[in-house]
Amino acid sequence: MPSQPDSSQLNNGSSAHRTLSGGGEMGALMRTIDWAKTPVGPVEKWPHSLKTAVRILLDCRLPMYIAWGKEFTQFYNDAYRSIVGNKHPAAMGISAQETWPEIWSTIGPMWVEVWQGQSFGFDNFKLTIERFGYPEDCYFDFSYSPVPDDTGNVAGVLVTFTETTEKVLLQQRLQASADQLTRIFEHAPVGIALLSGPELVYEFVNEPYLELVDHRPVIGKPLRVALPELAGQGIYESLAQAYETGQPYIGRPQMLLKRGQPPTLQHCAFEVVYQPLPDQQGQTESIVVIGFEVTELVKAQREAELANRAKDEFLAMLGHELRNPLAPILTALNLMQLRGTSEVERERTIIERQVRHLVALVDDLLDVSRLARGKLTLKKQRIELAEIIAEAVEQCSPLLEQRHHQLELQVPNTGLTVEADPRRLTQVIANLLNNAAKYTEPGGKVTILGERLDDEVLLWVRDNGSGIEPELLPKIFDLFYQEQQSMERSQGGLGLGLAIVKNLVGLHGGRVTAASAGKGRGSEFSVWLPFALATQAEETLEVIPNLSQPGQLRILIVDDNMDGAEMLATSLSLYGHTIQVAHDGLEGLKAAQSFLPDVAILDIGLPTINGYELARRIRQLPELQKIRLLAVSGYGQQEDRERSLEAGFDLHLVKPVDFVDLNTALFEEQP
Repeated sequence: MPSQPDSSQLNNGSSAHRTLSGGGEMGALMRTIDWAKTPVGPVEKWPHSLKTAVRILLDCRLPMYIAWGKEFTQFYNDAYRSIVGNKHPAAMGISAQETWPEIWSTIGPMWVEVWQGQSFGFDNFKLTIERFGYPEDCYFDFSYSPVPDDTGNVAGVLVTFTETTEKVLLQQRLQASADQLTRIFEHAPVGIALLSGPELVYEFVNEPYLELVDHRPVIGKPLRVALPELAGQGIYESLAQAYETGQPYIGRPQMLLKRGQPPTLQHCAFEVVYQPLPDQQGQTESIVVIGFEVTELVKAQREAELANRAKDEFLAMLGHELRNPLAPILTALNLMQLRGTSEVERERTIIERQVRHLVALVDDLLDVSRLARGKLTLKKQRIELAEIIAEAVEQCSPLLEQRHHQLELQVPNTGLTVEADPRRLTQVIANLLNNAAKYTEPGGKVTILGERLDDEVLLWVRDNGSGIEPELLPKIFDLFYQEQQSMERSQGGLGLGLAIVKNLVGLHGGRVTAASAGKGRGSEFSVWLPFALATQAEETLEVIPNLSQPGQLRILIVDDNMDGAEMLATSLSLYGHTIQVAHDGLEGLKAAQSFLPDVAILDIGLPTINGYELARRIRQLPELQKIRLLAVSGYGQQEDRERSLEAGFDLHLVKPVDFVDLNTALFEEQP
């Protein structure tokens, strides 16, 4: 570093003082240097051009640097201080070659050309500068200009600098991110496109997107021009709305017409996302379109739905076809009982029990179908749990007695009120009781307990039977699940009962659990139901009159199942009713007009015209305005019952119909 003069030397040079006045920190530093010992000599002997350049340099707020003379002696201002880094303050007043050896091979040749009168300017020029002992890549906007001496010859280089390192590094990071995002888009397994401006011009598409548009050259084209086949399918409109509102659009699988190979329109399914991208003012600038074809998936889903629907229809048809032959069998059994054929009572009882078991299996199949489709509805009323349990026990008594089980009831008659469908809740408890009876050795014990816990009613069904292995408990309520049985399948069943129990309890707003200490140690099923608070006026149940000795009626039976119609007619005639039978819809309509019945029992699946249409036509006959119409069908789903009511039926009964229930229904609708 040049030596520093004493104050007397500086004061004696008033010209030097004026030249180096001001300038902040760098001006103060220059005033301490003995310039006489540098190549530029004492300040008072500097050429006028150098003095002027230095005064401008010191007053300038932008980074400025002067290299003077053939030795390139350096001058710089406060704004340039950070560029010099740890080379300051030694760099002031010494040769540029000595200060910047690491970049002299770059700037030296340029300065030689500046010395010849040329100027240079660069933006974001990269220089590797040693700062704080370490080389660092830096970027600058700068210019090199020649500085003339007093005679007009080039005597120095004026350098103006603005460091842009942070800006360049930020741009590099942004560009790297953009490049990475582009690579991600290019290699994404879904189609991606970028549409810009209100005309939605393609700026970018990846390979999967090109496959979706049949590899057409879409870049630079508006969407409507590139893909004209989308007109009228709502795509243009959805994209325009996303662009105008700035709100993203998510399109679920939808069928669209797209061009394929060969160039024909094909129906395909797509999922799409339109994501608007705003500019700095928040206005939509472009839209990212993400789309992928799901045609095969949608086809598979539709096929699964069709298969599921076919399964439900099959189960409904199966139930109908099974009920048709069961109806005359059960009616014949009732008829045998009425006639008092005691010689075959044992056989009759066995047949009846097996028929009712078969009916229960059909009901379970149809219940599973209804539950799976959410078609099963409840007819709730406020009722004491004890009444439901009594009905369930009555249904299960034959099995309990057959296996000589001890049944213990610990349920209060009142205080356990629930809001429930009595028939369905009875079905729940009866299923649990049947399970307990089946899986408990003869002479075992079955216990039913009930109590109220806060706002819930809790019911237990316990047995000391075969129990359940711990690993099987989580599966016990699954459809079609049964614990492994012997080859004889001594317990029977389809494995549907507990699945139906779980679903029915859930429909009542409750829950059910199973517990067992293990094989041979019994089991316990717990049912929780919401407790129903009492109201000031409880609904009273309608009392069904005693119809053991009903009056005589004129009854028309229309059924294409001749055996079923004959058995039903024979049974009803024992009560003194007058019966007429027809076997198709048109024959039934003629019979109704001539016979003028009080009650008509109509099958639904009739030849010529079905039971629904027959009911409508009978209702239109003026002379039969008060007739009672009963639908008796193998179809018993809720929609079947609703169709019957719409057609004019008073009641819909499902085959096989219990004879006592049918006789009651002749006069009044069952609850």
